Amino acid sequence: MIKCIGICGKCGRCENAAMMSGANDRKTKMLAYPKDFRPETGRKGFGAAFDIGTTTVVGMLWDLEQGCQIAACGRTNPQNEFGMDVISRITYCGEQTENLAILQRKIMDCLNEIIKELCERAGIQRKEILKITVCGNTTMAHLFAGYSPKTLALAPFAPGYAGTLVWTAGKGGPGNGVNLGAELGIAEAGIVLLLPNIAGHVGGDITAGLAASRFLEKKALTVFIDIGTNGEIALTDGTRRYACSTAAGPAFEGAAIRHGTRAAAGAIEKVRIKDGEVFFKTIDQQPAQGICGSGLIDAMAQMLKNRLIKKSGRLVCADDVELLGLDPKFRERLVSVGKERQFVLVPREDGEDIVITQSDIREVQLAKGAIAAGIKLLLDKVGKSACDIREVMVAGAFGNYIDQESAVTIGLLPDIERDCIHFMGNAAGCGVSMALVSDRELEIMKKVPELVEHVELADQANFQEAYMNAMRF
Repeated sequence: MIKCIGICGKCGRCENAAMMSGANDRKTKMLAYPKDFRPETGRKGFGAAFDIGTTTVVGMLWDLEQGCQIAACGRTNPQNEFGMDVISRITYCGEQTENLAILQRKIMDCLNEIIKELCERAGIQRKEILKITVCGNTTMAHLFAGYSPKTLALAPFAPGYAGTLVWTAGKGGPGNGVNLGAELGIAEAGIVLLLPNIAGHVGGDITAGLAASRFLEKKALTVFIDIGTNGEIALTDGTRRYACSTAAGPAFEGAAIRHGTRAAAGAIEKVRIKDGEVFFKTIDQQPAQGICGSGLIDAMAQMLKNRLIKKSGRLVCADDVELLGLDPKFRERLVSVGKERQFVLVPREDGEDIVITQSDIREVQLAKGAIAAGIKLLLDKVGKSACDIREVMVAGAFGNYIDQESAVTIGLLPDIERDCIHFMGNAAGCGVSMALVSDRELEIMKKVPELVEHVELADQANFQEAYMNAMRF
């Protein structure tokens, strides 16, 4: 028996299933579809929707006749072996002509694995899948479709294609002409559809997220943020709509951090510091192995509140404890290794201490500064300031685990009324599913690039000043 898993709200007898954010990672919250979303029903067969991220790929299987989601799962993007960020993969594509095909093959293999698992869970054959919708950041979309992404690394960062791409009924198609329907083993009469990008580094995942969050309908000053290696930001004042991309870097994904790790068992995900003592929580309550993004944001916020980090981002040293009137217990945690200052989060007798280094703090400053500067410059476009913002929508599975107060404390999110900050979860996954099961929603997404004006931050005269100011805590 095929059951709705509760994500679309179609029935009251749902299994308590949730989408995986990646292999062996934490489960994310269920997708939060807008209240007015109504899947179309009565169509034959099944459909699959994919959100292809730089780090994680998520797939969702829908019963098109019933209009309900019946399975979901995720995988780590296997293209990681060619670089953890989009620039590394773009560079790899430029090294040899055959490398584009290698990266495309990697993502096809990943999607095929996901489709196999989805079909096994639902008890169906993959030939029963009649439609696939896909979204991803602009680089991931190029690699999926077989377009060279080389132009995305050079100003003016022009995409290799525009609009919505479709592969139909047993034929080749856009990009390098590969028949993607055949590659994915779906019905011969099936179609594969790739949602449109907004600009060179504002991709179809943001198109999907803006539609799913009903951003286009907002009348008050609203900011939409998708936090990742590239931090995409959109802003509307009810009349004008702008979007930009910031190079936030991989710090919030655990990369470029001394003891950073992905959100897996043993990763520190929450940190509190009280009376000179450090308290932390790890995923699955396993022994601490490192610190993931949400834990890193918590650690920075707690260290700021306890005056262990100065506004400039400078980590205090043991000699500052008495001078600044800090708790004496901090003295043994503030150490120097060579010329680098460190704060010991977790001392370990059987291994290397888990620490926050001065370099880690700088990485966080760069990441949060890029996002904060992007918000500032989009606010400038409409002549507003942060105090005028009426709603902040934080998209991405990562947002499910960020402590709101910690994010505001370090300056990652604007300091506004906390009940005006909403975490959307995987808005891209929502949107690409909505495009799968509703022609009305698909038509809205096709128009998003025309309705949102892209702002290239590097071209803004005050970008460097805004960025440097935003790096301060």
